[in-house]
Amino acid sequence: MDFNTIAANISASTIIILKRFVQLIIMPYKTMRKISLETDYTQVYIILAIIFIYFQIAFRVREYNYQPLLTFIFFLINSAFTVLFFYLFAKIFKKTSPLSTYIFTFAYSLIPTFIWFLSNSALYYFLPPPRTISVLGKAFSLFFLSFSISLLLWKVILFYLFVRFSTKLPFFSIIFLISLYLAIIAPYTVILYRLDISRIPFL
Repeated sequence: MDFNTIAANISASTIIILKRFVQLIIMPYKTMRKISLETDYTQVYIILAIIFIYFQIAFRVREYNYQPLLTFIFFLINSAFTVLFFYLFAKIFKKTSPLSTYIFTFAYSLIPTFIWFLSNSALYYFLPPPRTISVLGKAFSLFFLSFSISLLLWKVILFYLFVRFSTKLPFFSIIFLISLYLAIIAPYTVILYRLDISRIPFL
């Protein structure tokens, strides 16, 4: 495969990602259904590359105790655990969706997380603490809180659809699995926080 072909494939996959980013806002259910049938792994590689670049930039904006490569490795471990958790439990329920379905839908469910982390780093750079408690400062804090809640709701929807289209389980089984997942991931999150690796897991 020559350079022009590789460049063309990357460009085409990037355009698809941008298109689906908009579609996930407008019609998340229909879009995630299409994503669950995806086979172009270049899209996943691009998403991972963007997240890797973000960790590199974030480390320069705000210095952390650990190198960005280590943080990225923990992110990959978290992601692999999440995908395998739902994949293996779906096997127990006799559901046989291919592993690729889990990978693609989970990768796209990371978009709200990425936007929030990117926005948080940008605000830290342009408006570093301590921030004022003026009317303008309070209005900005209220705006960012509303923005964060909106992204959280979008994240919840996409994560549910990730589990829904991957496992093909009924609603209450999905809620049970997500609750079990959160019960397992919560202590792990506390450990990462105590080690000062991550205050909020990139999931």
